[in-house]
Order: sequence, then structure tokens, then C-alpha cells
Amino acid sequence: MFKYKEVPDDKKVKLVALKLHKYASIWWSNILTKRGRKGKSKIRSWRKIRKKLRAKFLPPHYLQDNYTKLYNLRQEPKSVEEYTQEFKRLVMICDLREDERQIIVHYLGGWNESLRNVVEL
Repeated sequence: MFKYKEVPDDKKVKLVALKLHKYASIWWSNILTKRGRKGKSKIRSWRKIRKKLRAKFLPPHYLQDNYTKLYNLRQEPKSVEEYTQEFKRLVMICDLREDERQIIVHYLGGWNESLRNVVEL
């Protein structure tokens, strides 16, 4: 959304904070209060708020489970389109930072053998 709307970095944290509801909003207010008491500066980077949100609201095994799903993902019985969408989703969730060539090798490695052989030719 940030890229699509071309949100400047200095506005991202405020925008995310506005979108928090119920418990998440209370949690965020508490974070700000605690930081103020400790004399720490406000959180101004998207990277930092994202890290805090993930630490608080995602279970510890969430990323590991998704890495496992990504590395065990196989095209069959899915269509190539379904496989591709699931592969892209998992790559984004895992924030995979591998070289593009490595990602392509892994992507093709999950295809069924007959498709993989055609592509390799």
C-alpha cells in the first residue's frame, strides 16, 4: 500500500498507528507511554514499528512455519498459476532475501517433473 500510495517514510508510522484498533491500539499507546517515560524518542521508522508489531502479534513459530511451507511447496496437485501465487505469497511473508536466480531455481524445483523437464530444455 505504501508504494502504491507513494507514502513518504516519515508518514508511514502515523498511518499504521491510525489503522490499529482495539487491543492493538491500546498496545501502541502503551508503547508510546513507556518510551516517553524512559526518555526514548518516538518510533519513526516503518522497519521498527513493523518489527514491534510482528514480535507482539505473530506467534513465534509463524515465520518458521512459513519457511517450512515455502521449502516444501510443490506444484502438484495445484495448477501452475495456483502454485505461483502461493510461492509469491510465501516469499513475501518470509521476506526472502535470496538472489533472484536462487529464488527462480527454488520456484522451478517445486514444479512437477514433466514441467520442469520442459523448462530445462
